[in-house]
Amino acid sequence: MAARSLSLSRACAADVLDVLPGAMDAIRIGMRSQLDSRLSVPQFRCLNFIDRMPGCSLGAVAAFLGVTLPTASAMVDRLVRAGHLRASSDADDRRRSRLNISDAGKSLLEQVRGDARNDLATTLAKRPADELRAISAGLAALKRAFS
Repeated sequence: MAARSLSLSRACAADVLDVLPGAMDAIRIGMRSQLDSRLSVPQFRCLNFIDRMPGCSLGAVAAFLGVTLPTASAMVDRLVRAGHLRASSDADDRRRSRLNISDAGKSLLEQVRGDARNDLATTLAKRPADELRAISAGLAALKRAFS
């Protein structure tokens, strides 16, 4: 039973690795089409990360984005000046900042996400209803697997 389960999980992993890059490309294309001069794709990713990880550090942002601390710092500074982020001193270490998304940043992020969701919905609308239900069920299972 364990060998069969391992074989099935490997086949599933191969399917995930086969499908997700195309799905991520579609999401990226949708996001890029929704962003304007106010926000770059890396800035969107930065806002999205901080929205999911409130109070995170600059180091966590740099690690997530795969950039150096000075690069992350410059990006965060621009987002703070634009009013999309708030930086506050850590209560335990004043040299360390805690980052949070502002109401304006949250609003912009929700607008971009909504527009991208609409783009994806347009693409998915071409699929039959039973296939859409199967996709939703599969994504729910994938979410549980990685939660």
